[in-house]
Amino acid sequence: MLPPTTLISTCGEKLREKRVATKRALSSRENFVRALEVNETAHGRTEERSFWKNEDLDLTPPAQWTWGWWDFTAFWWSYGFSVGVWSVGSSMVSVGLNAWQSIICVFISHLLGAIAIAWHSRIGAKWHFGFPVESRVMWGMYGSFFPIVIRLLVGQIWTAVLMMQGGYFLSILFRCIFGSAWSDLENTIPESQGVTVQQLVGFILYTALTAPLLLLRPRHMRRLYTIKSFVLPPVAIGLFAFSIVQGRGASGSAGTFVTAKPNPTGAALAWAMLSAINSCMGKTSSIAVNQTDLARYARTPNAPFFSQLIALPVGNTLCATLGIFATSSLQRAWGVTLWNPWDLCDAILDRHWNAGSRTAIACASMGWMLSIFASCMGVDVFPFGVDATSLLSRWLNIRRGMYLCYLIGLVIFPWKILQSSTTFLRFLGGYSIFLAPLVGIYITDYFVVRKGNIWVGDLYKAERGAAYYYHAGLNWRNAVAFTVTVVLLIPGFAAQFGHEVGVGWERLYSLGWVLGCTISSVLYAGLCMIGDFCKRERGMRFEEAYELQDMFCDDLVVGVSVENEEKSVGGLDGVGQQKGPTEESRALEL
Repeated sequence: MLPPTTLISTCGEKLREKRVATKRALSSRENFVRALEVNETAHGRTEERSFWKNEDLDLTPPAQWTWGWWDFTAFWWSYGFSVGVWSVGSSMVSVGLNAWQSIICVFISHLLGAIAIAWHSRIGAKWHFGFPVESRVMWGMYGSFFPIVIRLLVGQIWTAVLMMQGGYFLSILFRCIFGSAWSDLENTIPESQGVTVQQLVGFILYTALTAPLLLLRPRHMRRLYTIKSFVLPPVAIGLFAFSIVQGRGASGSAGTFVTAKPNPTGAALAWAMLSAINSCMGKTSSIAVNQTDLARYARTPNAPFFSQLIALPVGNTLCATLGIFATSSLQRAWGVTLWNPWDLCDAILDRHWNAGSRTAIACASMGWMLSIFASCMGVDVFPFGVDATSLLSRWLNIRRGMYLCYLIGLVIFPWKILQSSTTFLRFLGGYSIFLAPLVGIYITDYFVVRKGNIWVGDLYKAERGAAYYYHAGLNWRNAVAFTVTVVLLIPGFAAQFGHEVGVGWERLYSLGWVLGCTISSVLYAGLCMIGDFCKRERGMRFEEAYELQDMFCDDLVVGVSVENEEKSVGGLDGVGQQKGPTEESRALEL
């Protein structure tokens, strides 16, 4: 740790540099534009700019490979202790399943998701690029924009939802602090909107209060999840313990529910559980697609694999189990089904308004707010920033993209999604039919079709003859496999919104995630066997191309073009052209 005098001196020097750079940036229009632009490569400014590359689209330099096996374990373990996981398990109960059936569904769905995540992580951990660059390999240089936009939309929706949940807990925290002065504020918003004035104010303030934390760089985010992994389990266990104590002596046994829908049996039960698994997998499908964005910072190719495979299903199942039994116990004690933890916290204050309860719920609310921000940061806001920088590579880096995501989140109405458990499950299950085929195609392409062999130099070339230009920048095999898979699942998806379709289509949709992955994978693999597609890569050893390319030499990215196999610059513009950040770029470094 630096001595205080050295730290003060360093901060002062940085402030002086910032002041000089800002003055220079404002000295002319050219300098101002230059300051707004992001760095062309991960190693600084260059004289030439390419649409296909900037500081965050470039391969991650070795100095930023900071995520070890513990960091991935902490990430997925702490991710399990989140509002969404607590709510997912409880939501299944509210639509007819009993406690143990719901727990089984949660475990199976997250185990399947963990398998997909672990396999997909290999690409980023080995080659150190994110999802947009990976998509160029699978879809082609121009075709890659399609999956990027899909994921961009999903990430934005989830960001808004989580920001709203954070606002709920901030409103509860204010109630604990200010009491009736806060809770008795006149609510001028119609009840049909599903939000109160207090919650809306909490939503806006939560967004503003957490915005400065977006300055955390990806390589430093891992510390946040280590903290969360120790803070959140006591919060969840505390609410669970309180609920069990409240239910002691009430009629019924632990884990039993009084539901509006009868418990299904026989074939109806099997299909209900399959539907619940599919809905729950909707939550993991976006994470499975996002995986390379975090895995690119792994210290070793194997660092993310087993840590994710174990921590994800265990952490998620444990938190969901706590939520399910807490909900059951309070239903028997109070006669209400509280599947949202923010509703639970409010209900506790309603029934136990004293200093001890207010303090406990205030601490729990702050814990849940930390959980929400950390989850949102890692699986939604950060991936959005990665995607946004690929669309506006001259002006956006990951950090600026994350702030854009926050701004857009303010104008979405996420409380509508959170109004009822049925709506919530419908939302979760719906978009997985678009993401599941992506996961299947990406894993199959890397491990089966090209056997892990990628030509780094061609990742940034949109020209004829480049390995990933394909046909006019599009890999038609990918497009066909994706389209056919989604079309098969669309009728069942439409049925979720009241449209009448055959029972067969609904059952296909109940298998949506697994079916989407499987069909797209098999179909894509079959199409790739037509002609000489990736014939050269299939004839090589697994990831042999990595050995043929001097991927990182003196912290500079170099690669081999598929056209000539001569060592050339494959991610940067040459050693002689490397430059450090300009003064203008420091002025607006976001």
